[in-house]
Amino acid sequence: MSIRMRKSSLAMGVALAGFWGGFIFSAVVLSGFVYWQEPPSLNFKFDSATTITIVLTALSIMLTALGIIIAVVGVFGFSLLKVEASNAASERVKEQLDEEGELRKVIEARVDAIVARSQAGRTSRDDFPNPESEYGE
Repeated sequence: MSIRMRKSSLAMGVALAGFWGGFIFSAVVLSGFVYWQEPPSLNFKFDSATTITIVLTALSIMLTALGIIIAVVGVFGFSLLKVEASNAASERVKEQLDEEGELRKVIEARVDAIVARSQAGRTSRDDFPNPESEYGE
């Protein structure tokens, strides 16, 4: 795990802990206010349709908040995944193009084959008019 990944994981953990801590703190403070107040003397008479409407509205608000949190985590996770994939790919290419790398051997073999094919037809002395030059041309 890279340092950047650790830092972003720590930041995400701190953000989620702060969110839940604030939620719990707000619930405790609100319950304290409610506990120390006199009970209200309001007479709300909800029928079943009103109760279902309130419950579904609260559910939609909670799902919206959850969707926003998942989207934010997804954006950070995708950017981190993109950086780590790029680093892993560049390390793998450097490893393969090293002196003993498998990709380097394949490339050298193909270049040798191309050079051999291009030189296959040059067998007469007329093909090499100036043998004293560096490349025989």
